Amino acid sequence: MDERRYYGLDALRGGMMVLGIILHGAMFYVVTSPPTLPIPTDRNNALVFDFITAFIHSFRMPTFFVLAGFFTSLLVEKRGISGTYRDRARRVLAPLAAGIVTILPLTGLLWLDFMLSARFGTHDFIPDRQALRVLGEELVAQGMPTDLPGFGHLWFLYYLCFFYLLIPLCGFLARSTARFEERIRRRLASPFLLPVFGLYTAATLWPYHGGQVYEGFTLLKPHVPSLLYYGSFFVLGYLFHRYREFLKSLPRRVHYWAMLAVVLFPLALYASHLDNGAHGTSFEFHLGAVLANGLCTWTLIYLFMGSALRFFDRESPWILYVSQSSYWVFLVHLPLVCLAGWWLVQFDLPAVLKFLLVCGFTASAALLTFHYWVQRTWVSVFLHGRRFNLDWPWRESKLMRQLAAQPDSETS
Repeated sequence: MDERRYYGLDALRGGMMVLGIILHGAMFYVVTSPPTLPIPTDRNNALVFDFITAFIHSFRMPTFFVLAGFFTSLLVEKRGISGTYRDRARRVLAPLAAGIVTILPLTGLLWLDFMLSARFGTHDFIPDRQALRVLGEELVAQGMPTDLPGFGHLWFLYYLCFFYLLIPLCGFLARSTARFEERIRRRLASPFLLPVFGLYTAATLWPYHGGQVYEGFTLLKPHVPSLLYYGSFFVLGYLFHRYREFLKSLPRRVHYWAMLAVVLFPLALYASHLDNGAHGTSFEFHLGAVLANGLCTWTLIYLFMGSALRFFDRESPWILYVSQSSYWVFLVHLPLVCLAGWWLVQFDLPAVLKFLLVCGFTASAALLTFHYWVQRTWVSVFLHGRRFNLDWPWRESKLMRQLAAQPDSETS
């Protein structure tokens, strides 16, 4: 039985959720939208946000699904399959259902408000029907489906529900490989397995323009390529817990992963640019794009998992607060981002300033509501199964430092 508390991976999981604020805030200020996501953006924009969006998107959800698989395996070990399904129904399926009728409609309205304001210069809270019709026609002409229902940022909860159906298969794979356990541990601990994972991920990226996953996964109709792509990370994360001893090797090689990422990410970005520019007519460009992106994604997964285990794998008020608040922050962040972005469209300000205002407002509003309205209420029980009484982490850290500085006679 695995009784260890993975503080570093908890922090990383929370960080991947909170990183949605930066990702979605940056998307409003890109110079060039992805070809498969041709949404209008703010007239105040900058190339740095194209870079930020592409960078975060290359590793954020793959890393999250690896961690989701890892912690699902841990949960199965502690509660069994039936207990895990009951827990996931309460903590994932129920919040998804609640979000569909509360968070999702508000997000959709505010996102439309932003796009209409960015495209036509209007600033109406209730969208003008004529402007909405014109915008819809323009998006359809650029290949974006507008008549299919979607889940917005809640799509990851929807996909998790599919991936939990794979738990029996994951368990079977873990048991089937048990006789090769020592050999598998050695292989996983070797840095030469990273290219193998990268090549497999490259194969799952083949259906995507530019080797980048920007299409299909947010829709109600399950997108098979996205299920295969993201589901692979979930299954591997589940198996990683079975062979968790290999995690000790990741922190030791953080500097190698960082140097490799410095090379691979610009290469992947350039390869995707060439492939998108060829509009699917070049086999060589597409092959280069999927290979570079597959290898880059796994390098970044190794980098962030290794860094989390090396620098954050300890008990800390900050780690505890981030890990417990991140679910709420993720659920409510996108309508807040859209609200701030829509309100700022009317002002002619530098894109960097707008971005900082959007992120600052969203983070403040999400954390304040968690701290005062969520953690001690039934909402926390609904999301986490329990209430919390967390103080602000900087206060807790200061108190711990003060206690540590006192002589033993004063604290006994």
